Amino acid sequence: MVSLEKENAFHLRDYYLAKVTKGARNDPFKSRFLSFLGLSGAASFLDDKSLSLYQRCTISGLSLGIDLVPIESLSRLLGQSARVESTPMPWVSDVFGVMAVKWLVEKTNDNEINKNFTSWINEFLSPQANSDRFNVFEKDVVAYIVSGEDATYISACIPLFLHYQGLALLKDHQNRQILSSRFMGEFKEQLKLIDSTALVSLMIYVFDKVNEEVALAPPNGWMLNDLIKFLERVPVGLKRWTWEETGRTKNADPVTWLIENEYHVQNLLYVLLAPIFDDISDEVYLQPLGQKTPRIDLYLPPIHTIIEVKYRKNSKKSFQALIGEVAEDVSLYRADSSYKNSQIVSFLWDHTRSTQEHAKFKEGVMKIQGMDGCVVVNSPSVME
Repeated sequence: MVSLEKENAFHLRDYYLAKVTKGARNDPFKSRFLSFLGLSGAASFLDDKSLSLYQRCTISGLSLGIDLVPIESLSRLLGQSARVESTPMPWVSDVFGVMAVKWLVEKTNDNEINKNFTSWINEFLSPQANSDRFNVFEKDVVAYIVSGEDATYISACIPLFLHYQGLALLKDHQNRQILSSRFMGEFKEQLKLIDSTALVSLMIYVFDKVNEEVALAPPNGWMLNDLIKFLERVPVGLKRWTWEETGRTKNADPVTWLIENEYHVQNLLYVLLAPIFDDISDEVYLQPLGQKTPRIDLYLPPIHTIIEVKYRKNSKKSFQALIGEVAEDVSLYRADSSYKNSQIVSFLWDHTRSTQEHAKFKEGVMKIQGMDGCVVVNSPSVME
């Protein structure tokens, strides 16, 4: 029983992490699961000859790869019955191990293996989930195993876990905020009632991720206006842009941070935004449209926002042409069902510093149907 002084959420977190770390010490899967979640150092037991086939598959499923468990061995596991002479096999009540096997199966990209996995879990998962043997968190894991991204969940913990793992992204920021608030209640109320080491470890992982986001983002989360204000403030930081005529230290060569191409601007924005949006994506390829394969420069899943980056190197690239490029890109993004409702912000880095044209350019861009914001930044004056 946890003493009263440990009722604080962070005290609970530390107390239970120490507890599960100790409890997992001699258990191959639990130790590897803690490592997989980033809650402990590297742990691998695959060299242990005493491991069962099921244990080897679960451990390998935790990001290690199919090459460590031959596909023939995985097929052999998926051909085994859930019970031997009425005695249930270990995986019948082990939803976290089965989830790891699911990940291993997906890494094979083998249709036959996928069919065998479905037949394998149908024998035991649904009956267990429909009984009183699983708690709500375990039932949610079963829902994910069976239905993947189409699953519906009871708890806040499991959809947040899947989101942070990149397995089922929560694109609605408001819904994600609601789930985060609900999870904190689950964490305090349910943690003391759970005896599953894997589930407690998972809850600690989600607790850490939720608190990381709270520390990085405003209390109400980032909205489109927050993003645009941030991007408009980029020039403030350019005051310290490194552009040396001579080395600053003895015998050092002068350093100049060149921004010569569109992808340099994209990389700069990635550096600025990644600490805030830890699931930021770049170079996202969309569904082909005939011979055209559109590509998103930067995508911020929490606010479902695309940043379209442009670079004006010299006067040969007219502002009219840039507006046309932006319009074409927006129409291509809207043609993809996954991004047709996304917010789109245009970010132009103007190396020509044609400030007299910026207001008209922004006015033109904002008249493009489906455009939500436009930011123009000049390269530093030292960058000649």
